[in-house]
Amino acid sequence: MQRIMSAHQPNFLPYLGFFDKMISSDVFVIRDEVQFVERDYHHRNRIRIESPADAEPQCKWVRVPVAKEEKELKDIRVRNDVKDKNVPWNICMLRQIRSNYEKAPCFSRYFSELELILRVQTERLINLNMAIIDWLKACFAIDTEIVYASQLGGRKTGDPSRDLLEIAQAVDADVYLSGNGGRVYLDRTPFDASGVELWFQSFEHPVYEQRYAGFIPNLAAIDALFNVGNIFSTQPMATPDSEEIPLAEPLGVA
Repeated sequence: MQRIMSAHQPNFLPYLGFFDKMISSDVFVIRDEVQFVERDYHHRNRIRIESPADAEPQCKWVRVPVAKEEKELKDIRVRNDVKDKNVPWNICMLRQIRSNYEKAPCFSRYFSELELILRVQTERLINLNMAIIDWLKACFAIDTEIVYASQLGGRKTGDPSRDLLEIAQAVDADVYLSGNGGRVYLDRTPFDASGVELWFQSFEHPVYEQRYAGFIPNLAAIDALFNVGNIFSTQPMATPDSEEIPLAEPLGVA
């Protein structure tokens, strides 16, 4: 039986596609050794908010304040001294989540556990993000093995295809399952030469009834959790795609 590995950066309140890739894998590698990018989802994500009846559906960003440092994700520090609306940032965030979701069907089942996580002032962003990821993993009944890239002893070469291949080999994977964006920049050549198959995620965001009228996809996964519970227990899983792609210059990290 093939051993499938996928990988992702440890984002804050990840979206459903993150967990779709996890549930499709035997081992999921946390890319904690890559550079923090402020414009990415490493310390922020979006939640639904109420909008006027005649307006387009709206959402807003919720952010963890972090030190402005050019470091790897595992070393980014949370600024616990920051206040928002005269209260600690995490308390303000909890109030925003509560006010926008407390009438959602499954809110009362799950919110108290998220509240316990967010009330703890963690020194490192990775610790906060992984506490939330582990909690959501349990909520979605996912039993995939989690491994941290920083603990595998490899080194980044600057070539994302070779870096990901080395990670796959380090965890004895036969298949690397990339996000769909990997079609743009991954080079199949080293995978073909090594015998590790390269597959691509085929994730179509499910549509479900959100707290407010209309639908916005790709929000933080708590949106689905608070509205419908474990969406993966009712939604069919997509089949990963292993079709060949043209070779491309590497542009980023999967």
